[in-house]
Amino acid sequence: AGGTNPAMLYFWGRIVDAAGGSSAVEMSEQLALMCICGGVCLLVSTLQAACLRIFAVRQSMKLRERYFRAILCKDIAWFDQQSPAALPQDLNADAERLYEALADKFGQGVSGMAGFLISIVLAFVIGWKLALCILVGKAIQEVAQESQSWYSQAGAIVEETLFAIRTVVALGGERREISRYSGAVRMAQQAARRNEYKIAFGMGWTEAVFALVTAAALYIGMLFVYNGELNTSSGRVWTGGDILIVFWLVLTGGFLIGQTEPMAKVLNEGRVAMGRFLKLSRTTNEIEAVGEDSRKTLQTFESFEFKDVRFSYAARPDSPVLKGVSFKIKKGDKVAFVGESGSGKSTVMSLLERFYDPLQGVVLLNGEDARSFAPASLRAMIGYVGQEPVLFTTTVRKNVLHGLPDASEAELREALAVAQATFVHSLPDGLETFVGSGGSQFSGGQKQRIAIARAVLRKPKLLFLDEATSALDAESEALIQETLDKIGKSMTTVAIAHRLRTVRNSDTIHVMKDGAIVEQGSHAELLQKDGGFYQALHAAQAMSHAASGGPSGAPASAGEVVAAARAEEAAPPPASKEGATAQASKASFGRLLLFNKPEWPLYLPGILAAILHGASTPMQAYFLVAILDSFYAPREVMKDDVTQTTIYYVICGVLILLSTAVQISCFGTLSEALTARVRIALITTIFRQEVGFHDDPDNTPALLGSALQLWAYRVKNFNHALGSLFESTGAIVCGFVIAFAGSWRMTLLMIVALPVLAITGAIQMKFFGGGTTLASDSVKLAQQVVSDSVQNSRTVHAIGCERALVGAYREGIHEAFGGYVVNAFIAGLAYGFSLSAPIFIVAGGFLYADFLIKEGMNSFMDVMLAFMGILYVGMAIGQAMGRLGDMEKAKAAQAGVFALLDRKSAIDGLEPVGQVPHWAASGKAQAGNIRFKAVGFNYPFRPETKVLSDVSFTIVAGTSVGLVGPSGGGKSTMMALLQRFYDPTAGVVSIGPSETALSSINIQWWRKQIGFVGQEPILFNSGVRENVTYGIDSDGGETVDEDRYQQCRAMARIDFSDSLPVGPRGSQLSGGQKQRVAIARALMRDPPILLFDEATSALDSESERLVQQALTAVRVGRTSITIAHRLSTVQDCDQILVAAEGTIVEAGTHAELVQRGGVYFKLWHGGHKSANGE
Repeated sequence: AGGTNPAMLYFWGRIVDAAGGSSAVEMSEQLALMCICGGVCLLVSTLQAACLRIFAVRQSMKLRERYFRAILCKDIAWFDQQSPAALPQDLNADAERLYEALADKFGQGVSGMAGFLISIVLAFVIGWKLALCILVGKAIQEVAQESQSWYSQAGAIVEETLFAIRTVVALGGERREISRYSGAVRMAQQAARRNEYKIAFGMGWTEAVFALVTAAALYIGMLFVYNGELNTSSGRVWTGGDILIVFWLVLTGGFLIGQTEPMAKVLNEGRVAMGRFLKLSRTTNEIEAVGEDSRKTLQTFESFEFKDVRFSYAARPDSPVLKGVSFKIKKGDKVAFVGESGSGKSTVMSLLERFYDPLQGVVLLNGEDARSFAPASLRAMIGYVGQEPVLFTTTVRKNVLHGLPDASEAELREALAVAQATFVHSLPDGLETFVGSGGSQFSGGQKQRIAIARAVLRKPKLLFLDEATSALDAESEALIQETLDKIGKSMTTVAIAHRLRTVRNSDTIHVMKDGAIVEQGSHAELLQKDGGFYQALHAAQAMSHAASGGPSGAPASAGEVVAAARAEEAAPPPASKEGATAQASKASFGRLLLFNKPEWPLYLPGILAAILHGASTPMQAYFLVAILDSFYAPREVMKDDVTQTTIYYVICGVLILLSTAVQISCFGTLSEALTARVRIALITTIFRQEVGFHDDPDNTPALLGSALQLWAYRVKNFNHALGSLFESTGAIVCGFVIAFAGSWRMTLLMIVALPVLAITGAIQMKFFGGGTTLASDSVKLAQQVVSDSVQNSRTVHAIGCERALVGAYREGIHEAFGGYVVNAFIAGLAYGFSLSAPIFIVAGGFLYADFLIKEGMNSFMDVMLAFMGILYVGMAIGQAMGRLGDMEKAKAAQAGVFALLDRKSAIDGLEPVGQVPHWAASGKAQAGNIRFKAVGFNYPFRPETKVLSDVSFTIVAGTSVGLVGPSGGGKSTMMALLQRFYDPTAGVVSIGPSETALSSINIQWWRKQIGFVGQEPILFNSGVRENVTYGIDSDGGETVDEDRYQQCRAMARIDFSDSLPVGPRGSQLSGGQKQRVAIARALMRDPPILLFDEATSALDSESERLVQQALTAVRVGRTSITIAHRLSTVQDCDQILVAAEGTIVEAGTHAELVQRGGVYFKLWHGGHKSANGE
């Protein structure tokens, strides 16, 4: 394809000789050869574009899959040191870069290189004396990687904070996260702006040199003609055609070699992307296998044995976690590990699952070193249920089937029944119910039951339980515990527990403290050890046991659903709605320009420079034709005319340098400022939305992050496209003036070809700009699979669903690129047409020009001016049409942007309406007067499902309230209403002595009055101190009181370092450590109202007792509301509310409710019997 361009230029030069009066060349013969050249160009260009696109798509698909597989195959220790939120974006960006490196720009670069070589060789053959060295500017590229790095950091912030949106909102951290994101975006803006300036002067210099070299080449050619010098190649005097051919071959060769620069850039970016992938894939794993595992396959399980095992995490090598642990587990044993939070229990289980290997000592499996066995074969025998259930963003069915993908429908339903998770059948969509991001559509108990069903479905030989029933109410826990005990009889069971009654039937109980086993034996044996640690733990839990029972026997109702439950297939990402949004939105580009208001002064010089830059191209054509015409004039006239025109050419080159630099600098600065402000405005609006907005399956963290990235990218191109449109306008106006000034007849004929030239120019702009797969909806859906997987890597490894997840990702990618072969050939044909059509038009134009000259209607210069003028008009229109495509994308994107920006939040936490109540000045404790009056509620995305109905109760300031009842009874929803995550759909929630409606209160003030600790604490990827002080609004002038901070640490029993990294979502801390950090965080703001949703469920009994004492102390003078499944934690409350089926069925003190013999009595009595072994 590269050779067709110099061939066409050769024929063009010979045709000019014929038109200029030389009788040595036959016009018809040269025109025929040019048409043949056009046909060859059509064929080879089509094949070039189509084949390379097919190749690039296939390689990109392979890279995505292998990249994802390589990530999933990494050791857990590797994930501990990464930022999981950034990994999905890195994968997608690297796949995009590889596609770009192998597709259109690669083909254009190779074609340009071939064209350059052929052009230079042909030029030297035709006239070596006129062959000049070509100076090509090189654009500087390194800053692009810098800006991309900052945008990746910004994307990671979005993913992390949107996943933890409830925590961010509850602690008033919206502005903190907006500020953090804005900082990363502004750093990216600065880096990108530096890049724009370098590109501006690089391109200006390149175009100016082109003009100056043109002037020099034509002047030297004139001297050859003036002096009557012989062309040694042809053996005759130099002609205008010879000069034109050599000139165009050399300069076009320079232009073609310049096309290799985009290829070099994308190849370098592709090389960097592949380098990251190869580094990732070639990094040696200590544990996980990449590809086929050559280690032995575990056929059966006989025993586990720890021999003097010592271990510390890579992120904290100086903090030993296990200190010489030794024990043995035999087939069929029922073993438990108990002890304080942070004592090493979870680490032991991690080593048993081979998430890590010991630093010293050895773990034996069936008497052999566990490292000699394939980890996957071991984990295939394990059913794991952790204390923080992890669900993937898909349907209930797919989540459970991750346990055993080939399970039958009967096996699936049996597993759900065993796990007491049959409530899913009563949901409107049943097993196809969408669970939401992280399972947000369900309560903690419901998520735990689904996770248990997933483990049971595997029919494991080993059952690992890490506080598996901690999120369940007493009755539900008792039933599931009984079920787990039954199925555990046929397998080896290893359990971690804080509540000793759940493991008292174990054959061996290992008691851990400070990373070592201090006692071991059966429940009875350990109780016989006077003064022993286990005996002390048991005594401390005597009261706690009274309320921990198990699962409710009745299946939960559909009212258990915490948020809208939609099937995954019905959940397109936000970006997929662009078309509909573009039609619905009336937002104009004028509104988008308001984002650039501070930079408006740059528009005037940018537009003027763009028009001047555009006009310079047809003006160069005018100078070229004038010089060519002079070649056929008398000798002295030729010299004077060419000299004068050359001076004009030099002046034009200087203007090109200045106009190009000013245009790109101005519009580049405008573009970067625009995209930065749009990104910040979007993230601000997202944080402004009520929590219900995030319950929508369309608004998962991954999908919102992808939409934000896509919209910002497309809007960024708006200003560049605008500058190019003004540039094209200058070229079109100037081209028409030159064309009509030359020959109106030739101009009118050539205007007929303008649509074709415009279309071809648009196609070439599209291809030269490069294709992208970024906008594909299916790619975004596939990205959600990646996001879920990398952020829950422990669960992925534990249940061994790597292949299933890779398969799901593969399906999504193949769907995204479906029909790519046909599409590639269609695109290739369009590209071939865009390159060949101008050749046919040039041939037709010269045929008509020959007619006009022979008939005496126009001179050679007249027809050439008309011809060249319209030719450049056509190219300018084509470029404008290509940019119009970017404008259309920007229009669709800005419609999506403004649709989101214009969405009115039902509860705006950033700029709240309402006032701080007048009684707040006399003491904020008054806020504890709370009343629910006939409150009804259903979640916005499931309006037909009543969650609360006619809920009424009153809480007096300064009292303690317990909220108990079966899972799914509406307890967490009441607490969400109290935090004003939602507003009731019926009735009213009021506060204060005057019963002021909560909806009329300043929401920022109100949330500062509340300290909340949930049963699944979410921490941020920073240090312990940063997490504890997260709720302190430093931007609002609040400062950290060091005494208060130390007091909160002591109350929450935080005995580890402030600087300790907690890891993504707290992954480097134990469950109890995370919970203690969350408790300290809630107390830090000294709130008058405390909300606890199973706040101590993840603590060991001793820590729980001490923290409970501290919480009891801080409750004095405060209003506290505690959701509890263990009734012992609330039986001393001033008031206990019993919630069931979405309403309050009983209220009173513990004694009153027991005496009443109702629902509470049954819950208490069932737990009491369980605690005493009845």
